[in-house]
Amino acid sequence: MFGLFRKKDASPAITDKVVIGESAKWDALLDAWDKNKNSVLVFWFEESLRQAEDYFRNKTGDPVPLLLVREVLSPQRAGRELLFAEHYPLRSKEEELYRALDLEKVTVYSSLREPLFRQFGGEKIIQLMQQLGMKEDEVIGHSMISKAIRQAQEKIEQQTPIDLSARSQEDWIRNNYKP
Repeated sequence: MFGLFRKKDASPAITDKVVIGESAKWDALLDAWDKNKNSVLVFWFEESLRQAEDYFRNKTGDPVPLLLVREVLSPQRAGRELLFAEHYPLRSKEEELYRALDLEKVTVYSSLREPLFRQFGGEKIIQLMQQLGMKEDEVIGHSMISKAIRQAQEKIEQQTPIDLSARSQEDWIRNNYKP
């Protein structure tokens, strides 16, 4: 009645899979795609997609389906599992897309060397992880990591008055985020 008891739009469950280096991230994505050839890799930034194209071209003879976010509503995506190859710096923009796609679960692959992580001590985290014995290509995921990423995105959002588009995550941060 009157929508009082209707469930609030719930955000999907986000699983973060984090590695230290970029090559390890591409390998983890390729491995995930090898396990489910019905998946498609999704990118927020053109530069990331170009890097993935170059990397996968040298690693596999099979064409790996890669799409920019603006293309995920296309027929190429129909019925396929989406594997996100990076986070967008603004949490609200990610959640808006996830709701538009009616996703219940989202998997995002990240590297601690990405510009988003560099803004929040990524190099220190890398040193700590290596001291704890983490290998460059070891994939980690934990609710604490996802929470830290979400908090970083929210902090960026608070200090970003306008969302100017960019070709890369690094350009986006340089043009939008003024800590």
